[in-house]
Amino acid sequence: SLLQIDNKGNHLLVHEESSINVPAIAAAHVIKRYIAQAADELSFEVGDIVSVIDMPPKELTSWWRGKHGFQVGTSTATAV
Repeated sequence: SLLQIDNKGNHLLVHEESSINVPAIAAAHVIKRYIAQAADELSFEVGDIVSVIDMPPKELTSWWRGKHGFQVGTSTATAV
């Protein structure tokens, strides 16, 4: 894993392998609509299900890495 910083200065763990093939560690039910603010972020609507593939500790970042359909990207933990 590599540690990178997203466009908001948050630390993210990024895997070198193709992220679409990374198995999910959790499923999250979206409770708040979110529109991506950058190319590496996911957009979703209330009621969507996001497959979480990386969930760093809350102390490190409020951003998770996940899959929504065939897209892989980051999403804020506050929307799920």
